[in-house]
Amino acid sequence: MRNNFQLCSDNFYRPKMAKIVFLLPFLLFAISCSTTKNVVEWNVEIKESNLPITDRCNPNQKLQAIKTPEKPIIIPANEDRDSLLRVYGLPCSINEEMPVYDIPLSRIKRITYLSDPLMPPQEIPFPELSILQGCCRNRTGLLFFDKFELRAAIGFRGTKDGVTYPPSVVPEKPKFISFGREGSYMTFGFEIAGLWNLSFIDKNHNFQAGITTGLWPVDGSFFVPVGLDLRYTFNQFPPKFSDRCNSWYLYGNIGIPLDFTTKAPYIGKSLDFQRYFLGAGIGYDWAWGCDKDFSIDLGYRGMNLPLPPFDCCPTIPDDSKNPFRHSNELLLRFCITY
Repeated sequence: MRNNFQLCSDNFYRPKMAKIVFLLPFLLFAISCSTTKNVVEWNVEIKESNLPITDRCNPNQKLQAIKTPEKPIIIPANEDRDSLLRVYGLPCSINEEMPVYDIPLSRIKRITYLSDPLMPPQEIPFPELSILQGCCRNRTGLLFFDKFELRAAIGFRGTKDGVTYPPSVVPEKPKFISFGREGSYMTFGFEIAGLWNLSFIDKNHNFQAGITTGLWPVDGSFFVPVGLDLRYTFNQFPPKFSDRCNSWYLYGNIGIPLDFTTKAPYIGKSLDFQRYFLGAGIGYDWAWGCDKDFSIDLGYRGMNLPLPPFDCCPTIPDDSKNPFRHSNELLLRFCITY
């Protein structure tokens, strides 16, 4: 009986042990990954002062030292303040971001680095720390403009009704992509804009206004938009050595699309027969070198565009020979901004 029981036990545990041995390397790898995250390697000791630095995780507690897995960074002095030491503390709880402390260098007692758990901590002098380079953002515009934009635009205006050209009574249905008079769901265009600072409105030069033009191959014509362009950039001039180099912005424009095909009047007899465009939206600038940004914005554009004239029916007055297509579109623009 003992031998049979021992044999059954061996047969039962052998597969279990084989699975454990097979999974052991993966378990060890997972444990090592979880333990290396937020491992404390640096300790920043703070001098005593009448103005204590409080703990972000416990505002009622005064910080005497900050333990961190990240190497501290020096932020150079500027005209408004002295040099700072940027320290990333341990997260207050799981899945939270590390709190950031910018501490004057004069408040730092010493910085130690634990390179080996079996060795005493090594004191690190300031010259061995990295210096925050910050962003190189010097936006002086292009040519004689304070801001200059090159844009590629993609619009979606949906399934607009087709247009009927006599003597036919069947409307020409729009297509998904088309540059003919029947219309299209999608529109494409290239635009440029030059803007100037409006110091009398905004002394910080965040608000700018200027002119816009471009080329829209749409609805059977090549339209050249001419209009007023407005823009407000929230982070136009980041502080020196800032790590916030990018910026949100708002824009708006309004104008008249010109063309050399339709021969429709520029001033219509009513709003239904008046060519125009207007739009507004929000965008984001990513710093691309010192003198330009790559920008993406999303907005709305309303348009009323003249279509090619009827080629029949001489009894129709000249100012009524051009049907108009009114459309509202969701507009996505990709820009290079100087």
